[in-house]
Amino acid sequence: CECFVDFCCPYSHKMFKVLWPMTSDFGSKMQFVFHNVIQPWHHQSLWLHESVFAVKFLYPEAESCYWMALFAESPKYYDAEIYSLTRAEFYNKIAGFGADVIVGDRSDLKRNDVKTRILQYLIPPKQRGGNFPEEASVTFGSRPDDDENALFPMTRQVVKFQRKRGVHVTPTVFFNGIEQMQISSSWSKDEWYAFLNEASL
Repeated sequence: CECFVDFCCPYSHKMFKVLWPMTSDFGSKMQFVFHNVIQPWHHQSLWLHESVFAVKFLYPEAESCYWMALFAESPKYYDAEIYSLTRAEFYNKIAGFGADVIVGDRSDLKRNDVKTRILQYLIPPKQRGGNFPEEASVTFGSRPDDDENALFPMTRQVVKFQRKRGVHVTPTVFFNGIEQMQISSSWSKDEWYAFLNEASL
């Protein structure tokens, strides 16, 4: 079961809140994959997904926790709430949030160190505060003289994948590679269970 979602989308938020806690109920019978969809009509959508890419690469063990935390807090990052923030201000805000989630109760990490590492990947190297992470050259193919940030090659691949799959709106759900047009973001837990149980037969 593949779910294409956007952190700026209220409908993705609604579906994720119901579906995510259910995924463990199916064990090895079914695999759930949540894909990033960057929606151009929410300009901050790109910045939110970039923060997810940074966490995925730097702190992979915290990726699931970050997805849950970001969706839980996503209404704070909707269009009206962040309208007056510049890109630099938004990066600073979301990197701080990411650091809070990642550090949690861990004594081996310091919040400022984690935030600084995330910002290395978010801030374009030519811009004020830019500090290109050298490992990104090997991992992503980005360069310290690029106009965009270190994550840009990954962003490009994510957008290409979403377009190849024909995904335009969020959320969009596929099962066994086939888009399930009947699924609604308003589905209840019971409606999801009914669909998934039948689909897994």
